Order: sequence, then C-alpha cells, then structure tokens
Amino acid sequence: MHPAPDWFAPALDLFALGVVLLVTLVVGVCVHELLHVVPLRLADAEYTVTVLPSEDFASRTARATLQHAFSGGLVRVEVTRAPPSTPDWVLRVAALLPLALALPLALVAIGVLPNPVAANDDVATVALVALTGCGLPSPADWAVVWYGPYLDEDR
Repeated sequence: MHPAPDWFAPALDLFALGVVLLVTLVVGVCVHELLHVVPLRLADAEYTVTVLPSEDFASRTARATLQHAFSGGLVRVEVTRAPPSTPDWVLRVAALLPLALALPLALVAIGVLPNPVAANDDVATVALVALTGCGLPSPADWAVVWYGPYLDEDR
C-alpha cells in the first residue's frame, strides 16, 4: 500500500472543517428558529413552523435550493395570532432568545469553557464561531424587538 501524498492530510483537514462548518450552520439555523417558539408556546400564541419554506421548492435546482436554504431559511417560525393579553415583552424575548446560541462563546470568554483557539483546536473553533453566528438576530427579529406592538394591529 502506498503512503498518502503530502498534500492529502491538509486537504482532508480543510474538508473536515468545511463539513463541521456546514453541519453547525444547518443545526444552528434550525435551533435559532425553534428557540423563537419557546416563549410563544408559554404565551399560548399560535404560530406556524415551516421547514424549507418556499412556494416553488420542487422546481428549484440543487444549487438554488442550497442558496435559498441559507438566504431564505431552513426553518421559518411565524406568529399567526397572539392573545390580546400577551405582553409585548414576551414577543421581544421570543425575538431575542436565539442570542442564547452565543452563550458558549461567552462562557469561553469568561474562562468557564476551554478556549479552542488557545488549545489549537480548529474544529471546535469553527463550530464555536458558526454557532455564535447562528445566534445573531435577523433583521426580522430586530423588527419584532423595536416595532413588535405595531406589527400586529389585530391584537
């Protein structure tokens, strides 16, 4: 059996990092959206959860589907009705709850969790950065935070 070429190991490492990045982003985006559901469920709000939201999903190519998944979302949570008694702060908490995905980075920063950069752990570093990025509020989340009471005039 012939030994692997010298270029093979770094290429395999980069491939592994790419896989970790992709998997972390997919899981993180889904968790981001599903975290919106927790306060909504506690407030008895009605909502819909749509996986791969798109009207013309069947007619898309694989590349277009992948682009839409990262730009349009893998999962979408939409509030269909909030009870009139629901306080505005519940909707704002629901919009900001995905920030909890940045908790691991905060725990690394204060020294509770080991620092993957200092440990030279590329896989953990990529996963940590990707997960933190998934916790950032989207423009729609910020719209609910700032204009939540005005978005649903029927309430």
